[in-house]
Amino acid sequence: MNFLPTFSNHFLTRFCLQFLCAVLLLSVTVSCKKETEVEPDSGRVIFWSSNNAIETIKVDCYVDGTKVGTLSKVTASAPSCDATGSPVTTVKAGEHELEFRAANGQSFSETFTVEAGKCVDFELM
Repeated sequence: MNFLPTFSNHFLTRFCLQFLCAVLLLSVTVSCKKETEVEPDSGRVIFWSSNNAIETIKVDCYVDGTKVGTLSKVTASAPSCDATGSPVTTVKAGEHELEFRAANGQSFSETFTVEAGKCVDFELM
């Protein structure tokens, strides 16, 4: 009876399992960081609408003159800033100007304030 090959196989198997567990733990730890984390002096803005007309009249959303995205999907309630499918952006804390521009030529603008670390949602009615 040879004890060495059994010990060697057992050691190799155990080493591989521990290595695999370490890699999995590292990948889970790295992937847990949210992509929506913002700088300490920034906040987030998300645009949404519960109005069914959004599906036929696309509305572009701008913050400080820069296009953030297009509203084209109806949402029943305010989404979180982590949600997908609605225009969302990160801006420095402070006053900003938002503008909605509809494909039919209508527009609306307003000044708003974003606090650091906060999410502001704007509903187009």
